[in-house]
Amino acid sequence: MGLFPPAPGGGEEIAHGYKGKGSLIHLLTDYNGNPLAITTTSAKGDERKEVIKLLDKVKFIKDKNELHERAMIILEADKGYDSGRIRQILLDHGIFPFIPWRKIGKSEDRPSREEVSLFFAVKSVRWKVERSFSWLKRKYRRLMIRWERLSRSWNALATLALIHFWQNILSR
Repeated sequence: MGLFPPAPGGGEEIAHGYKGKGSLIHLLTDYNGNPLAITTTSAKGDERKEVIKLLDKVKFIKDKNELHERAMIILEADKGYDSGRIRQILLDHGIFPFIPWRKIGKSEDRPSREEVSLFFAVKSVRWKVERSFSWLKRKYRRLMIRWERLSRSWNALATLALIHFWQNILSR
């Protein structure tokens, strides 16, 4: 899922996307909505390429318990991340892709999101990702509008916000 901060100043990794001129923040969260990994792209950035980058930043640890050993990690995303190649990569890594299909090129043999959630007993928790974006926007106001012209400064601020978020959680 991506957050769109507008960029009035311009600079590196700034482009005109469908929401205007700016950048995208891509975020990977756990089940509770705590952010695990963060990347940034221009507004024209391909969301599907960011999935692998986000997953490479996180190491998944499975329990030794027999019941949890057969459990599969679920990745829930919006339609922007829909791709047959991404679905296959996720399945190869043991991750279930809970991603809705785009309407373009839709065939009748594809199950709907509701059918998939009923069959696998999975419920949608995308609102937790949206909530974590609102946490980041509220706590780290510098991420609301991108004033930095250099992309590495912008990436550093996004990563610093993630580190500070976890520092506050772990210090409780």
